Amino acid sequence: MGWGLVAILIAGLMVWLLFRYAKSNPQAFSKENLSKSFFTMGVLAILLIAFIGLCILLLNTN
Repeated sequence: MGWGLVAILIAGLMVWLLFRYAKSNPQAFSKENLSKSFFTMGVLAILLIAFIGLCILLLNTN
């Protein structure tokens, strides 16, 4: 029961900090900035998938 309360308090703190950040930096959520971020995250995701696939192939060959 105690850990649930701690988790709720931490989640509330994170929401409050994100709201404060978004209010002070509205340009952070512009269309061009989000587009750049999604592209970067997509490239990193593809690289991670390729790396994990390579690791699996190396484990299967032994």
